[in-house]
Amino acid sequence: MITERQRQILNLIVSLYSKDRNPIGSKALLDEIHASSATIRNDMKVLEDLGFIQKEHTSSGRVPSVLGYKYFVEHVLTFEEFSQNDLFQVMKAFDGEFYRLTDLFQTAANTLSALTGLTSFVLSIPQQEQKLASFELVLLDTHSVLSVITLGTGEVRTNQFSLPKSMTDSDLQVFSNLVKERLVGKKVLEIHYTLRTEIPQIVQRYFKVTSDVLQLFETVFSDLFDERLISGGRQSVFDYTTENLSELYKLLTNDRLMVHEIREMTDNDEMRLVEFNKKDFLKNLTILNQKFVIPYRGLGSLTLIGPVELDYRQTLSVLDLVAKVLSMKLADYYRYLDGNHYEIRT
Repeated sequence: MITERQRQILNLIVSLYSKDRNPIGSKALLDEIHASSATIRNDMKVLEDLGFIQKEHTSSGRVPSVLGYKYFVEHVLTFEEFSQNDLFQVMKAFDGEFYRLTDLFQTAANTLSALTGLTSFVLSIPQQEQKLASFELVLLDTHSVLSVITLGTGEVRTNQFSLPKSMTDSDLQVFSNLVKERLVGKKVLEIHYTLRTEIPQIVQRYFKVTSDVLQLFETVFSDLFDERLISGGRQSVFDYTTENLSELYKLLTNDRLMVHEIREMTDNDEMRLVEFNKKDFLKNLTILNQKFVIPYRGLGSLTLIGPVELDYRQTLSVLDLVAKVLSMKLADYYRYLDGNHYEIRT
């Protein structure tokens, strides 16, 4: 679509503009582009006609357009080695032992937000693919019980509830056995189906007051089907936009909606994606996503939201670096977990 020199010019305009946000004129490119000022101006005119750069009213220089950033990311961008400072900051953040999966994910979110100044999100493998690894009930007193659900990734979910008056301690043991026999080892999607089909029929065989037992199943597994979204700098995105604030606020304060947007974007085989103006209320915003390996479990997801006018080399390099270090720390975490240690969530 464009010549190699025009590609170099677009690369320079994007790079220079990302550093100081000043429009770029042809003279600023002379040191890097081996051509006359007139030739560079002609190439800039071509890029402008294609919609890759645009003129700002207050200057004769040009700035990248959304289409220009998109072309740059997809066709021009090459990664530079991440800076030593970024490497130091990431390694420092992940230094030490982690005994909870959520702590690792929160560290990743906070580190991404701190190094980029953007809003960050971390997701584990899709919830429907998670497996129920173990289930335990703990009697806290004569009326209170704590359920402990451990997923295959090592995530632990607890739920405290009051024992229904119609249920005895022996009934509670039967309930626990049913969960272990019928649900443990299944994926979350299968569990959702089993709770709606098999369990109501099975409960009738073992309990007199079936409504209380079915309600207990609902209580214990109430949040199993919701994904846990870890975030960092969630309000930072409002520093970059003044448009559609109401819709944007609804998205960023509703984890289910945000998870849906991220899953919709990443439902493919791509390890890295950059989306521009994904929806009307995300106008002039960019969503960057990098998948990371969760050893022997699947792929997690790192997401950043920020303005279109980003330093994409630096931002994507940081995203890639955090993904690699996070996967390394997860490998250590699972060696610990598989050694019969368990995460405790309070």
